[in-house]
Amino acid sequence: MGRDNFRYHFPLRVRFAETDMQGIVFNGNYLTYTDTAMTEYFRHLSYPYQEMVKGGFDFVLAHITCDFRAAACFDDLLEVRTRVAELRTKSFVVEFEIYREGENAPLFTATSVYVGIDPSTKRTMPLPERFREVVRSFEQLP
Repeated sequence: MGRDNFRYHFPLRVRFAETDMQGIVFNGNYLTYTDTAMTEYFRHLSYPYQEMVKGGFDFVLAHITCDFRAAACFDDLLEVRTRVAELRTKSFVVEFEIYREGENAPLFTATSVYVGIDPSTKRTMPLPERFREVVRSFEQLP
């Protein structure tokens, strides 16, 4: 995909506790990084997660595919590139790429599908118009 295809990135520094005995970031932490980036992405769009839930909309992760391409290490500065690539009726697709600061090759890539749910019933629901408008405007989606 390439870092220039992303309009948002979340910066983070790898903490010692996120590494394993090999001295690299433990694989499960990459999903924590993407989850944190999702929260910050919507905060950046002035549509924070708490506001969505108060407004009667939530979403859950339904599917993720990922590739580990290179290792991050303690104290590395990372950029978690995040973008909503597609809006569907009841779901949306998010792409992530994690780069070490100053490098052009991603360390990690992932594509996730999130499904909209009603926070009170936990049943699927269509993506609200406000959600669609905020994402379309930022990502310049049709």
